Amino acid sequence: MALLNFFQNKATLGIDIGGTSIKIAEVSPGSSGPHLDNYALFENLSHLERSNAVFQSKTVKLYEEEIASYLKVIYKRAGFKAKRVFASLPAFSSFSTSIEIPMMSEKEVRQTLNFKAKQYIPLPMDSVALDWVKVGERLDDKGVKQQQLFLIAVPKNYLDQYQKIFRLAGLDLESLELEVFSTARLLGNTPEPTLIIDLGARSTLFIVAKNRAPHYISQSDFSSSSLTEAISRSLGINSLRAEGLKREKGLGSFDYEADKELSTLLTPVIDVIISEAKRAKDSYANLHHEDIKRVVLTGGGANLIGLREYIARALNLEVNKASSFEGIYYERRLDPILNDLSTELAVSLGLALKPFIE
Repeated sequence: MALLNFFQNKATLGIDIGGTSIKIAEVSPGSSGPHLDNYALFENLSHLERSNAVFQSKTVKLYEEEIASYLKVIYKRAGFKAKRVFASLPAFSSFSTSIEIPMMSEKEVRQTLNFKAKQYIPLPMDSVALDWVKVGERLDDKGVKQQQLFLIAVPKNYLDQYQKIFRLAGLDLESLELEVFSTARLLGNTPEPTLIIDLGARSTLFIVAKNRAPHYISQSDFSSSSLTEAISRSLGINSLRAEGLKREKGLGSFDYEADKELSTLLTPVIDVIISEAKRAKDSYANLHHEDIKRVVLTGGGANLIGLREYIARALNLEVNKASSFEGIYYERRLDPILNDLSTELAVSLGLALKPFIE
């Protein structure tokens, strides 16, 4: 699914502009498959001291000139060469839902969805870009074949802002898509449904994906920053120090009393996220009549020490961290940091791989 498509070239840049970070992956075609040529991770830690010091959020205006200036500096310092950009839109920028309609022609689908969308979208239809993806088929209780669609609407002014950002940055924006699609493309590549928990700095996404497409999404405001805030508030330390403790200790091995104390501060927030994951899992099962048996953790927060094991015990399911580099060739010097990069670069890699997979 792409809400905008423009140019055709070879090497691609996948650019993920998050709430507090910018992540870029440069991928080119190789004789044996896609090759990671370059990457960049830029994190703005100012949000730990000032809550409004973020690139974007539900309540903070998107500052096109500022983000474009960051992109220019990152592009130059990292030595990127490609100009062709596939970029993501955050899930909170859109309205999306799963619906079922009878089998019909594409023209009839468009007419039907233009009418049905009014039931789900609290904005004038002429102010949004509407798109959809067919994600499956099933027979209903009467034996009538229904097609399952994932409906998306994004305010046109938001699309305009992104086009301006990349124009100011001197880059060629070929495609914009919701981050859930790039994540599903990369991490939901099995015929069985996978629950992807994307633990970001400002929110957590729950995506059920299969065959490289999202079939269900939900979102929680509890996030990686919520964990930092819990430490800061309980220990009476500043957020930067709390962030350092979180990354250094995580849920810990519990060999020391200090580690146990830190764990007790983090687990209530994690338990809320797990409750939301269970709700997403059950909602998908009720809607699509199949169970989820596999969970993948991604996003920067997925690197929290001990998190995978804790969630696996709570859900009683197979839980793994994202393996974003499967099928992608990269320099072996990245091996020592590949574990962390796999979760950090999942969205940008999913974006850059779009022309190689679709």
